[in-house]
Amino acid sequence: MTRSGIPSSIVPSSIMLHALELAAFESWPSLEQETHAGWLLRFAKGYTKRANSANALHNASALSEDIEEMERRFRARDLPPTFRLTSDPASQAADEQLVLRGYRLLDPSYVMCLPLTAPRSEIDIVLLDDLDAWLAAFRDISGKTGAGQGIHRQILQHITHPRSLAVCCEAGLPVSCGLGVLVDGHLGLFDLATRLGYQRRGLATRLCQGLMHWGRDAGATTAYLQVFASNIAAIRLYERLGFRQLYHYWYRIKA
Repeated sequence: MTRSGIPSSIVPSSIMLHALELAAFESWPSLEQETHAGWLLRFAKGYTKRANSANALHNASALSEDIEEMERRFRARDLPPTFRLTSDPASQAADEQLVLRGYRLLDPSYVMCLPLTAPRSEIDIVLLDDLDAWLAAFRDISGKTGAGQGIHRQILQHITHPRSLAVCCEAGLPVSCGLGVLVDGHLGLFDLATRLGYQRRGLATRLCQGLMHWGRDAGATTAYLQVFASNIAAIRLYERLGFRQLYHYWYRIKA
C-alpha cells in the first residue's frame, strides 16, 4: 500500500500518465494558473479540488521553501493549500514532505482508461448546444446548487476544445447527464450524474456509451475518467464498460 491507501501494484505508464494529466488540465480548466518550481498551480475560486490544487510536473521540487511559497499563493486567494499527487514517482518525495508538514490525506482516486477501437452502435442521448440548459439539467439531476454553480459555468466556458454536453431522458425528464471533452485524441468524461431514484437502470452506461460514440466520431482513440477509490459501485460500472485502472492520485490539504 502507498501512503494514499491505494495498492502500490498499480504501476502507471509514465508517457500515458503525463498525456492524460495534460489532457485533463485542459478539459477541466482552472480560471487562473501559475507555475512554480516544477508545479502547476491551478485556482478557480474553490470550485472542485481538481481546479484548485498544485500539480507536480517534471522535476517538481519538494524543498520546504518551495512548498512554503506555494502555500502563500493559495492563502493569498483565501484557498487552503492543496496538492494533488499522482502515482508517478515524481510525486513521492513531495508527498513525504507534505505529511511531515501536517497535511492530511483526502480523496484517493483512480484514473481509468479505455481504448476506443471497437465500433459502437449509436446510443440514444440528447446532445445540447445550450450550456445554460445543460447546467440546469445538471443541477436538477445532481442536486448541486448554490453559488458554486456560477463558478462551474465559468470553468465550462473556459473549455477551448471540442466538448459534448449530454443528457439522457425518460418520459421527457432529464435523468442522467455528463460532459465529454476531447483533447489530443483523449476523451475525458466529467460531471457524470444520475437522478436519485433512477440508479441501476443502465442510464449511466447509456450516457457513457453515447459520449464515447460522439468522441470516437470526433477522433478520440482513448476515453478516460476519474473516480473516487471508495466508489465501488461506479468502479464496477466502468469496468463493465471496459475501463481499467491506469494510475491513481490523491490530495494533501492543509487547513
